[in-house]
Amino acid sequence: MRLMHHIVSLTLIFLSAVSLRAQDGGTITGYLTDRETAKPVRGATVRIEGTQSGAISDAKGVFVIKGVPSGTVMVVATFIGYETARQNVFVKKDELTTMIMTIKSSSVSKGEIVVSANRRVQAVQDVPISVSILTSEDLDQRNVTRLDDALRYVSGISIARDQVSIRGASGFAFGVGSRTAVLIDGFSLLSGDNGDIKFDVMPVADVERIEIIKGAGSALYGTGALGGVVSMITKDPTDTLSVYGRAYTGPYTMPPYSQWEYRSTLPWQYGADIRLAQRVGEFSYSVSGGIRSDESYREYDRSLRGFGFAKLTWQPSDLVTFRAFGFGTLENRENFIYWRDLDNATRPPLAQNIDERLATTKYAVGTEYSQIFSGTTSLIARYGFFRTTFENTLNGEKLDSNYSTAFAHNAEVQVTSRLAEGAILTAGITGRLNWVRSDVYNTALQTILSGYAQGEFTIGSVILTGGLRADREETESLTPQVEFSPKLGMTWNAAQQFTVRTSVGRGFRAPTIAERYANIRYGPFNVRPNPNLLSESSWSGEVGFHYMASEFILPIDIDVAVFDNELYQLIEPTFDLSQAGAPIVFQNLTRARILGSELTIRAMLSTNATIETGITYMVPRDLTTGTTLKYRNNVLWYSRGSWTPMTGIELQAEYRYQDRVELIDDRLSLFIPDADARVAMHIVDARIFFSPSEKLKVGLIGKNILSYSYTEIVGNLGPTRAILLQLELKH
Repeated sequence: MRLMHHIVSLTLIFLSAVSLRAQDGGTITGYLTDRETAKPVRGATVRIEGTQSGAISDAKGVFVIKGVPSGTVMVVATFIGYETARQNVFVKKDELTTMIMTIKSSSVSKGEIVVSANRRVQAVQDVPISVSILTSEDLDQRNVTRLDDALRYVSGISIARDQVSIRGASGFAFGVGSRTAVLIDGFSLLSGDNGDIKFDVMPVADVERIEIIKGAGSALYGTGALGGVVSMITKDPTDTLSVYGRAYTGPYTMPPYSQWEYRSTLPWQYGADIRLAQRVGEFSYSVSGGIRSDESYREYDRSLRGFGFAKLTWQPSDLVTFRAFGFGTLENRENFIYWRDLDNATRPPLAQNIDERLATTKYAVGTEYSQIFSGTTSLIARYGFFRTTFENTLNGEKLDSNYSTAFAHNAEVQVTSRLAEGAILTAGITGRLNWVRSDVYNTALQTILSGYAQGEFTIGSVILTGGLRADREETESLTPQVEFSPKLGMTWNAAQQFTVRTSVGRGFRAPTIAERYANIRYGPFNVRPNPNLLSESSWSGEVGFHYMASEFILPIDIDVAVFDNELYQLIEPTFDLSQAGAPIVFQNLTRARILGSELTIRAMLSTNATIETGITYMVPRDLTTGTTLKYRNNVLWYSRGSWTPMTGIELQAEYRYQDRVELIDDRLSLFIPDADARVAMHIVDARIFFSPSEKLKVGLIGKNILSYSYTEIVGNLGPTRAILLQLELKH
């Protein structure tokens, strides 16, 4: 209650301050067309640079922006597959200004805008840190059913079961304590007990794009953003009824070795999604749902999951918007922890009771109020909660142990204001309350109260960024911890096609309730509590260059980054040899450094063929022991090619490489047979799509078509070859 009292009080202060700045502005109405065909461009984002005012072009290419500050403003239009267009317009107070705007198509530019890097809408080239973007089309084409499937094809990212590692920030910690913050429309999706990512809650059919911010993001996002931020933005409905449906089915082929065949028939997987959305006057809605069933390529690994998502929006005026959303998932699955041995890589240990099941539920509710004041100031206020449960069952009956119910409550108020020409301030307060009831973690309460501010200053072609965040974390009766996370950045638009960026910032992650209080037997491991954990932290620095040329030998987009991640007091699971049985305890152990570089290239080979490749090279060092940092790769390489030989036919191929992890905890071999069995990863996917019309697409999708054998984590064989038939319908 004390936490909520502080949040309410500070909210009133923010509202009062913002109200003083409210004033009338002008209105811009415009018409956006394709520069080559002169046809209207629908669905483009048109905004006033340096403000939060903007609109989406309709089916006729028309857009209307109200509350525009008087004087000369820069109108910016962005859309997928087009170059960013900019045009100066003079606006008079309380008057209507009309304009015509054109935008040029480009195969190497995605027309990318971001809202997550600096918590406001801006062009990606104006951001001082590396950002990658996945679009809804990327998700559809890859048959993405979970968030981790999407992230595996982003340069600089590796996945170890439930751990997302951005440029080596994370290793492997049994699905506890994510060093990557995950958001959906600005709401946190980290659980209240484990502080981990729940990949299965992503409403795939509703995702417009996913923004991945690489590097410490705690200056704006607080705990959990030590390595970076993954932010999902959902789609906005159109004026006409939109209906989307997708269904897929197909088998895993037999494993490459006969001793791995645990069944005589092919294991199948199938799934389906449906989405309905429409805007009707001041109201809009989006409703989606789906099902996933997977018999798995391994014994004792079957799963069945259902989920739903709904978002409602009320916009009584162009300047005021109310949003509410809710989602829920229910899953029942078998619980494969590790293999019996390498010869039986698809089978669980003999001691495993294969009648046990793991049942999980997750649901969330969120509300948001946003208002734009005269185009110079905007306010966003949010509140939401995320509830997660898990429990073990045996023959349908709940077991007395291994259950947890957790709530994560999040509240936030943020103000963004253009203080003067070329000066923008973003400031806010947040509160997070994690409450857990569990036989694994007991009953525990954690609160985090935060305040942040960031200024952006445009001086000619240079954008300077500086910010600071303060977080106060308290768990039960433990001594509170206070963390300060500063950030500095600079972007220099040296030429129309060439941008230089540099940044440095601090990140931190408070220990989760699970890390402090876990008392559980997990497979062969005994995990014991350690309430004395301190927060882990990092300093992340980067220098980057971005070049795009549509008139070069080939249309090409090149991005280069050099980075340095300094890591302190890393929380790692380790065997405590001072205790009987050598239980696993989470401890602050490591001082580490990760130096690296990243190169991403997109090029157009011809009018119907494109390629994309991204390679990340890292040197991860444990400075405490003088050895390689455990569970990290040195090389991550991703490549993609697309060819459209004729209208309605598209061929795609992707290759993913990770070099062999040099070092793991060798004591795992005492518990897991053949724990050291690991190789470099060579994964090839291929797809063929046939689109007889704009409303229908049929795809034949091959995953790991070479049926390459590998492990992402110790004692776990990666997915073998799968062949899927996918059908998409749009209306």
